[in-house]
Amino acid sequence: MIKVFGGALHCYLGPGGCRKQGLYFSRTLPRKPLRCELRSARADQNTSGRTEPELELSVSHDLAPKLDGAILDFGLYNKMQRFAWLSLPAVKGPQCTCLRSTGVPAGKRSPCLDDAGIGLTDL
Repeated sequence: MIKVFGGALHCYLGPGGCRKQGLYFSRTLPRKPLRCELRSARADQNTSGRTEPELELSVSHDLAPKLDGAILDFGLYNKMQRFAWLSLPAVKGPQCTCLRSTGVPAGKRSPCLDDAGIGLTDL
């Protein structure tokens, strides 16, 4: 799905969500992004020798340690087509159903990022 956005996607940390910080995506890469290793289950199974187009995923400096070991997926989550972090080892305790909030819980009345309908937010 990242191919649809030009083969590049940037994840950055911003305010909001069920926890104090939300994980947002942008098609615009900043000046000095930290590039991530991107492994695909489909690419691991591809033994025909064909090369897949280059995909680039970057993260902000402050977010990199929080995403170590995380698993990113794209699909239909909470009635929205979007990227979701299926696993965020840095999040302690129960994770919000939006799967993209991190930090300390923001309280019961904090709106979920999915309820706000936030998708790609270009920098």
